[in-house]
Amino acid sequence: MAEQCIVTADYAVKVPDGLDPVQTSSITCAGVTIYKAIKEAKVELGQWIVFYGAGGLGNLAVQYAKKVFNAHVIAVDINNDKLALAKEVGAEIVINGLEVEDVPELIKEKTNGGAHSAVVTAVSKVAFNQAVDSVRAVGRVVAVGLPSEMMDLSIVKTVLDGIQVIGSLVGTRKDLEEAFQFGAEGLIVPVVQKRPVEDAVAIFDEMEKGQIQGRMVLDFTH
Repeated sequence: MAEQCIVTADYAVKVPDGLDPVQTSSITCAGVTIYKAIKEAKVELGQWIVFYGAGGLGNLAVQYAKKVFNAHVIAVDINNDKLALAKEVGAEIVINGLEVEDVPELIKEKTNGGAHSAVVTAVSKVAFNQAVDSVRAVGRVVAVGLPSEMMDLSIVKTVLDGIQVIGSLVGTRKDLEEAFQFGAEGLIVPVVQKRPVEDAVAIFDEMEKGQIQGRMVLDFTH
């Protein structure tokens, strides 16, 4: 493994002093991706935002939404372990999509009319469809996950309610700089485990089974 590499300065972002490299690795990908998505959602102080998917991006999503944007947060997933983590890092409401018959209706009930915005990181057509039905009039749905299926979109609801559906892919260098800074200030604490590189095969197996909380970092130093 190379100890140093040379990159063009125009495409590099300085890591703030004091930010742990292991946590930095999580912010570089998952952190900036979800931070940009929340910016695209245009959620404002005290509004409700719902995240479909509480995995590697989801736990950071809750933290950015709560601690940077001062929003109220709902997390939806089908894994209770991931929902427990979302609750631990600040989600007011967590919903297991397998245990609730009508997720959008429950969200509307809990938020007095629907979330102001939704961000979908889950790789699931169902999640995308539910997200559109979860937001109130003039709400925004931000697509981040990349399932292979096509989502169903009611033209009547989209037009009459003024729903906006937009895609968000990673973020800009400016977004990354901001995402780093919130980590350096301690507002965002990525859930990251460091494991020896010899565990790589086992880690991929755990990932396939959905058993990983947050992110894994392979340590090549031992």
